[in-house]
Amino acid sequence: MLMATRRPRILMLNCYADNHYSASGSPLSVPQSIAPAVLAGMLHPERVDVRLACEFHGGPFLDKAAMQWADLLVLTGLNTAFDRMKQVAAYARTFNPRIVIAMGGPLARMLPKLSRRYFDYVCSGDVEQIVDVVDAVFGGDCAAETSLPRYDLMPGPRLIGYAETTRNCNFRCSFCAMTAEGHKFQTYDLDYVRRQIEALGYRQCIMFVDQNFFGGPRAYFRARMALLREMYEQRKFGGWAALVTADFFKDSENLQLARASGCIGFFSGVESFSREQITAFNKKQNLVLPQEDLIRSCLEAGMVFHYGLVFDLSERRVSEVLAETGFIAGNPRITLPSFLSFAIPLLGTPLFAKRLREGSFLPNVRLRDMDGRSIVCHTLDPIDVVKDFALRMDCGLMPRMQVAKHAWRFILNYRGRLSRWGLLSGLGNAWTMSYPRTGTNGRDGIRPGRAGSRSYLGGTESLGSLYTPRIAMSEQYRSYFEALQVTDAAGELHPDLFDDALTLTRTERVEALAIPTYNAVEMP
Repeated sequence: MLMATRRPRILMLNCYADNHYSASGSPLSVPQSIAPAVLAGMLHPERVDVRLACEFHGGPFLDKAAMQWADLLVLTGLNTAFDRMKQVAAYARTFNPRIVIAMGGPLARMLPKLSRRYFDYVCSGDVEQIVDVVDAVFGGDCAAETSLPRYDLMPGPRLIGYAETTRNCNFRCSFCAMTAEGHKFQTYDLDYVRRQIEALGYRQCIMFVDQNFFGGPRAYFRARMALLREMYEQRKFGGWAALVTADFFKDSENLQLARASGCIGFFSGVESFSREQITAFNKKQNLVLPQEDLIRSCLEAGMVFHYGLVFDLSERRVSEVLAETGFIAGNPRITLPSFLSFAIPLLGTPLFAKRLREGSFLPNVRLRDMDGRSIVCHTLDPIDVVKDFALRMDCGLMPRMQVAKHAWRFILNYRGRLSRWGLLSGLGNAWTMSYPRTGTNGRDGIRPGRAGSRSYLGGTESLGSLYTPRIAMSEQYRSYFEALQVTDAAGELHPDLFDDALTLTRTERVEALAIPTYNAVEMP
């Protein structure tokens, strides 16, 4: 326990494995992470002094003064950020040997035993666990009287604000980190939703970052629509957007309620236009309507529709995928995808367990390689064919003239239905498909889109510039900059993960969700 006469100083950092060539961050990308703000909102603002930072927004964090200032460093991030958390921990302990470091997020739940090698506290529960950590480190009661994200500490422009109405997801897609964690779907009290919106102040758009905005009882959904309509008519915000599952579009009344309450658009996990692929992904919710129909229903109701495509080349051939993207590019009644990705067998997911059981993983795959742009499993097509396909993904999979034609015809079809912002948002995907290298594709430290610049094979590519320490490091921190190995030279589970093997494979049977959840804070 740290005893001090001043308020405890806590630095909260969202770590990110940046794929930009210059590892510069993405301050204009949507959505941004609100994890540090949510964590900070669990603590009493008069009893602790908190600073927030986000590598996705601001690029690699190496603020020596901030690390020396902090008594406690709290690290969070998505699956592939685990290596980055280790690197930041090494910097922090070099600059400030007395600092206490806690980490949380998906990998704290998937790799609780391995994580204890590098961090003082491994938070394998929900965000509320931060209170237990802070109280354990500093003593006393540091919990907020009423929790609310600390939007006042978040960086960035005020055009878009972020809020939540639910937590987790009620579906079990085979490749999703939410399935790996197995936590129950929860809805937030309407008063909490209202307070978030009011705390944001007026924003042109509020984006709800729920995993499934439509989940939960339908009566609750309608109550949320009534609340949003009330606040929209009071001009508390200019519009809103959310992530919904495909079952939302089954009832046209849902679209009417959303539009009347100020909705400007949705993101939904289409993933594929192939019924066989959707079934393989266990996305049962996507079988209620043909993908094309639900996209058109959204656009024709006056709201933009965003989605991504996920290519599982262990189960599909490149020719099938190219036929799918050709169909999309030739159909101006639907939006182009917002991103393209290979299916990622994230640690702990059913897809990970399946690929491991089948012996499908390539040798020497690292967690760094699970970025959606590298090949980590054996494929149906010869590997050279798949590598060429990956290169085309980096350069622009759809012919630019075809994309331009799609964009023009899309404008003609929907200029009278979509708002100006909705139309611009939909057309932004044309740029993304034509010039993907301007986004977060490629690999940090390697120029994307050039023949010979990437191998596209997991285990063989450069890790990127972040894996080289930027200051002199003590020998005790050398391992912090080593990439986490997922498979060994034979493509089997790497020995470093043996202690957590049961956790990593526990969700192999998607339907059997008698899964133990790690709700305790692991103390050193």
